[in-house]
Amino acid sequence: MRRTFLMTCILMAGLALATDTFAQLGVTDNCQEDIEKLEDEMKRDKDDYTAESRAKAQSQIAVAKTNRLNPAKCRKNLQDARQELRQGKRDKRDD
Repeated sequence: MRRTFLMTCILMAGLALATDTFAQLGVTDNCQEDIEKLEDEMKRDKDDYTAESRAKAQSQIAVAKTNRLNPAKCRKNLQDARQELRQGKRDKRDD
């Protein structure tokens, strides 16, 4: 009886930890989806940005991809990538 109770407690604690981890990954997965969208946008509108800004943005995206367990850092890296692209946006009137 005591052993069953102990095993139940261990399983419940493991389930609680797993649920928390999945909840964090769920939040981060949205960031990962946004990364994919930004990469698609960069490929589609490649000529709108300088090569330097695309390279800087890509480095921020690479870091964001590694931040799966920290949604805040992932979002910050994604924000920095977008900022790099804005700064390197080409003026279409010059073409």
